Amino acid sequence: MRLYTLTGATALDDAEYGKFEADENGGFDFPDDVSDRLVSFHVGGWPMWETDTERQRRLVLEEMDRRKDPATLLSAVEQLVRAAQATAALTPIAAQATEAGQQLVDTLQKSETGDGDGTPPVTPPADKPKAARGRAAAKPTE
Repeated sequence: MRLYTLTGATALDDAEYGKFEADENGGFDFPDDVSDRLVSFHVGGWPMWETDTERQRRLVLEEMDRRKDPATLLSAVEQLVRAAQATAALTPIAAQATEAGQQLVDTLQKSETGDGDGTPPVTPPADKPKAARGRAAAKPTE
């Protein structure tokens, strides 16, 4: 039977069956006798393990409680509005960047192959040493 821990455990060692590790959702697949033993274990009147059905019910109730809270709803709406504004602000920038990128590709292709009118391809100039900046460039050295 599949069980979920309510304590945050990620592994369980059983003397008879060995070690069990939680999957990405925190669930454990136990043999029936191990799951029967674990699901009945309580501390201070609170269960330490829950079945898949109990977990789904708990998650649904938590979500319903969260949605009833007006502050939570307002926060969620504000996050959606901010995300929409950010997307709208980035859309023109992305379009401009795509257009500029395409123009650059076209220019580079033309410079590598020539314009098709018999002109030779453009060769980039050789790297020149950078000129000194500031006052040192204006004064001759002795």
